[in-house]
Amino acid sequence: GSFAMRILILGAAAGGGFPQWNCNCAACRRARLGDPSAPKALQASIAVSADSRHWYVINASPDLRQQIAENPALHPKGGALRDTPIAGVILTNGDVDALCGLLNLREGMRFGIYAHPRVMRVLDENSIFRVLDAELVARVPLDLDAPQTLTLPDGKASGLEIVPFAVPGKIALYLERAE
Repeated sequence: GSFAMRILILGAAAGGGFPQWNCNCAACRRARLGDPSAPKALQASIAVSADSRHWYVINASPDLRQQIAENPALHPKGGALRDTPIAGVILTNGDVDALCGLLNLREGMRFGIYAHPRVMRVLDENSIFRVLDAELVARVPLDLDAPQTLTLPDGKASGLEIVPFAVPGKIALYLERAE
């Protein structure tokens, strides 16, 4: 059979989006004035799906609520009062720009969070993330360089597999200060 992964680009701007809330550079001023050569952009994130019905968001940016609102594929379906096609969130790091949007997903829906144990520890150590009901929101630790099948909330395979790998970088600034 053939396979076609679908990708939604939810945002492509750096942390803070564009224009940044506190920046008055020429580009940000042009964006605020609606200049088409400086289009506004939400923070970097994508969503992936194997079937266009169940989606996995890569990093939950602070803009996630708006990203969901602007992408009909992520809207509730099926006539149910409460529903979401978001089957999971894959966190690539413990930075605020990757985690903060999880707070938008606190309204009692079943989905999975996939992350390295160090990132899971960041969630565990910050009590605000307890708004994600542990009975509904499964936390799936990822091992580096090991294939991981993404599962749907009912436990079935999604048709997607990821292989997490390390990349060079530095610890998130807020975590650096805590050490």
